Amino acid sequence: MAPTMPLDKTIPRALNDAQISLATHKKCAKMLASARHDDPETFLPVFCNAILPVLLEYKRDLCTERVVRFIVTFCAWREEGMEEDADEFNEAFLGFLLNLHTAKDKAIRFRACQIIAGVLNGLGPDAEVSDELYERMTDVMLERIRDKMPPVRAQAARALSRLQDGGESDDFSQDDITQAFVELLGSEKNKEVRKAILGSLAISDFTIPCVVERTRDVAEDVRRIAFLALTSKVPVESVSIAHRALVLRRGLSDRAPMVRSASVEMLKRWLDAFQGDVIKFLTALAVEFNENEAELALRELIAIGRVKPMEVCKDEDMVRKGLKRDTEADGLMSAEEALYWRVVMQHLADASNAMGSNSAQSVGQAREIAAAEVGEMIEAMECALPPTAMDLLALVQSHATTSGGKFAARQLLPLLKCVDLNDGAIRRGAMHLVAEQLRVAPSVDARGSSYACGGDGEWERALIEIARLVANGSTEFAGIILDAADSLQMLNTAESLTQALFIAGTLLEQTQKRLPSIAAEAVMDSLIKPAVTHATTAVRRESMRVLGLLVASQGVINPEAVVILRTALSADAAPVRCMAARALGDAALLHGLAALDQHRVLVNLEDEDVSESDFNASLPLETAFMKCLDEEGKPFAFKADAYDLEDVNVEDVDATKAAAAVEAEESVGTVAAESLCKIILRRGEGAFEAAASVVARLLGSYFAADAQRRPRLAQCLAVFFPALASAPEDRRRLLADCALPALRAAAKVKGLSRVAALLVQLLTAGEGATTNGAELALALANESLALSTKQTPTGAQGTLAKAYINGVARVLSLIPVKSAKDEVNMAEKVELNDVLTKAWHAAVLAAERTNEKAAAKDLACAAERLRSHCVATPKPPAAVEGEPDETAAYAALDVPMDDDDLSTQLNDDVREAVMEHARELANSNEVPFTGSKVKDAKVKTAPAVPTRESRSRASKTKASEKLVDDDLRKPLPKVTPTRESTRSRRGALRETN
Repeated sequence: MAPTMPLDKTIPRALNDAQISLATHKKCAKMLASARHDDPETFLPVFCNAILPVLLEYKRDLCTERVVRFIVTFCAWREEGMEEDADEFNEAFLGFLLNLHTAKDKAIRFRACQIIAGVLNGLGPDAEVSDELYERMTDVMLERIRDKMPPVRAQAARALSRLQDGGESDDFSQDDITQAFVELLGSEKNKEVRKAILGSLAISDFTIPCVVERTRDVAEDVRRIAFLALTSKVPVESVSIAHRALVLRRGLSDRAPMVRSASVEMLKRWLDAFQGDVIKFLTALAVEFNENEAELALRELIAIGRVKPMEVCKDEDMVRKGLKRDTEADGLMSAEEALYWRVVMQHLADASNAMGSNSAQSVGQAREIAAAEVGEMIEAMECALPPTAMDLLALVQSHATTSGGKFAARQLLPLLKCVDLNDGAIRRGAMHLVAEQLRVAPSVDARGSSYACGGDGEWERALIEIARLVANGSTEFAGIILDAADSLQMLNTAESLTQALFIAGTLLEQTQKRLPSIAAEAVMDSLIKPAVTHATTAVRRESMRVLGLLVASQGVINPEAVVILRTALSADAAPVRCMAARALGDAALLHGLAALDQHRVLVNLEDEDVSESDFNASLPLETAFMKCLDEEGKPFAFKADAYDLEDVNVEDVDATKAAAAVEAEESVGTVAAESLCKIILRRGEGAFEAAASVVARLLGSYFAADAQRRPRLAQCLAVFFPALASAPEDRRRLLADCALPALRAAAKVKGLSRVAALLVQLLTAGEGATTNGAELALALANESLALSTKQTPTGAQGTLAKAYINGVARVLSLIPVKSAKDEVNMAEKVELNDVLTKAWHAAVLAAERTNEKAAAKDLACAAERLRSHCVATPKPPAAVEGEPDETAAYAALDVPMDDDDLSTQLNDDVREAVMEHARELANSNEVPFTGSKVKDAKVKTAPAVPTRESRSRASKTKASEKLVDDDLRKPLPKVTPTRESTRSRRGALRETN
């Protein structure tokens, strides 16, 4: 028998072989298990010493990872007859690794947690771990899950995966590990750690909302892991209906292909849970409340081939229970069946239309094949549809007139587009159905209430859309809808009047032509005017909506309508004011603010009886909108805390969407901001009297808005400013005009650095500098110089003042400025050069006088850049007879071109003028932290502000002088220089030195 190899050679040999290939791991594990069995006492210390180099390797290279994987394989290896040896070794080895968790070296902590996680996850169900070791591992890994290194936290999360305890309720709600996972999922910044926690989280009713919440994580990998967890770990029965719809909408609408494919796999698994029955699957989604999500899932099933419309339409049994059903014998269609057939038929109709367009453009055999496919699709649709169009209309009417059948009727209404509507009988029948259903008094129904009773209005919109298709022209179309509105108004209830206003507004939305003047006057006199003074807020709000649509659709300004809207904006309930502000904003987009202001009612300010509402109604619309910006409105009430996941429901998960919906109806400031943004982008600077002040105010609102309480405003302004920065030149000028007012407005509050950073980002986003960039540079330079002439306050005001000084200097140093050298027109070149020269002088003087080092550095850079944009005095061209002499204009361009210090290049006249203007500005109340009561700053004798060339030359001169000076102080070396006949001894020494 061959002699046994000693352990100090067996273990290293096994580790060396393991890092070569994974194929050797099984053989090496058997060899080490046999050696451990022969000498268990000596094996552990030798093995621990052998793996120390692995623990010191932080980089995850291939060889190291193979060794770590082999260590995990060996620890999980339980050969028959050696189970006790394996358990005792694992107990001691895991204890050894746990002792290393406090090591200062990040590599040791990482590898220790990695091996512990691998061993725990690799052990079989029959492996045993002592209670003492279990508790110790829990405590240690809970500490490491908050390690400062993300890889250590990720491995600690993997190690805690099998240590979670469901407790008596078996929902893990009382487990410390699960609670730590839930807390860290919402606060962890590293995506790899979130992935590890999500993969290790135990699935229960307590943790499913956490997994659902991660489906909207910012990282694509984490979203994918969340959908994979829902696919493999969570049965569809354990997910609530609201969460089913939520994850389907998020997954199937995700832009990342990897996330979308994971959500498709989840959809397949859920469909398989219902044995492939699509109707049962749609029932699990509650299509009456989650129609869009159910339609999205059904269209995806058609796209992946799990539902085949051609086969469905040709299945006689399904068709007999579907569109060709006998309603008296089989009853009405369920909501799921109606949605299913609507989506299938619309898919075939859209596909046949697209294929028909392709066949018309094809030639030869390809055209014949496309035509044949279109024919098959049309034949399949004819097999599924009722024999005649009247039968289909009767099917729709039977559902529409039955309680609880409006949802199914609304799904079947679009199928009328798939039949021939040229027959007079079907057109008259459809018109009768529309008129009859629109005249029905508003009612509450669990499966589809009227709009006035809390419904979404989709049933009414579907009816009006069908009326538009079958009506003989716009006049008949408008007559049918307005007759129905008049019938509802005669019921003389708040709900019926709201319903009448809604269908009239829907008519104005869907009509493609202007209403006849008689019809418009009828809507104004019979519907809008009685509703404006109604006691119910919902009625007045709906009247504002219809009035705004009427003004927009007619194309002309109605003075009476403008007065009504202005009055409602000045004094009414928040929903009514919001709708009035939205209507006025839309009208201003079409006609302009000035045109609307011509019809406002002016008041006598000296009259003491003028109320505040009358005064507000008489203000210019621009001023009225600006006054409304700070009105926040009714805040949204969040139902659960972010970490209280026991009460989380779909509204809490999508709380931002719900808050935005409330904000749109309750916050007048948000609607006013949206209107101002649209007017600026559409009509430009000319639409306002003070456009720069409006943009500056919007910029202040952007930083003051709470993204949780006012998400709609935050999102609107976050989109508006980048759009303005990339707009044409006349719009981008507004950013430069509003920069200084925005900085001044933000000077007295914290966060000025954010305002300055955003301004720099917006001003540098466009292509090239704006035409007013030089004026902005001059204004900022004068601001900096004015600040430097006054003493800086102390305390909290001093902190704000320093931030303002640094912010102004930072913006000045980075904004793009047009060079005078690029200007072609001579008069404009002289004017631009004059502005740049003054800005350059002010920047130099401010850099010399300021006490802030960062500001001085930025001002020096700005001064050098401004000087480079100025032009020198060129030689004037020779005068040409008959043309104006430009000698005087060229004489105005006087900029020295030497490389001396910038302060020595200043023109005394310009310097004195700039300083005088700065003193006047500092003594006024325009500049923050200055004023006539603030003491003047002491003038310090600062060194001149150098240019880049002069700084380089000065440093070289100083270094050479120091070298010569140091060499002269040292004793001369005892070297006899070579003496030439033409030189003296002194000259030779000078040459040597």
